[in-house]
Amino acid sequence: MLRTLSLIALTLTTTLPALAGGPTDSPAAPFVGNWQIAFPEADGVIVNVPSASCDNPASITAVGETRIAARTPKGDMGEWDVKAFGDKFPWWQTDPETGQLTYSLVTKWVSDDAFILAGKDASGWQTDWDNAKQWTRCPLSE
Repeated sequence: MLRTLSLIALTLTTTLPALAGGPTDSPAAPFVGNWQIAFPEADGVIVNVPSASCDNPASITAVGETRIAARTPKGDMGEWDVKAFGDKFPWWQTDPETGQLTYSLVTKWVSDDAFILAGKDASGWQTDWDNAKQWTRCPLSE
């Protein structure tokens, strides 16, 4: 019991200060480029047909130091403010009139050239990592 309480106390003392600071602005530059989009390679993934390939990629451009514009072959995803929060990088959309957060996605880098992008689950509160897609950077054209 004492060990469990110690672990809870340690978790709270290391997690709460990080959460209290909240997300901070993060550079847009690492996300800029052309991307293939598919499910992450994992057990149980039998057929993994990309929804965007390097022949017809998704693209991300910088719209300032900490803001990106994303477009997939299926259409415009809009502009997003890039934030940093621990090891994750939320993308936020805000109402231009009120400045209030209207929607967010969450990314997590899995390598220098690949990140997982997740939306919200049915509750609207939790990140839906089970249905997240991996964005893998396309090689630069020569």
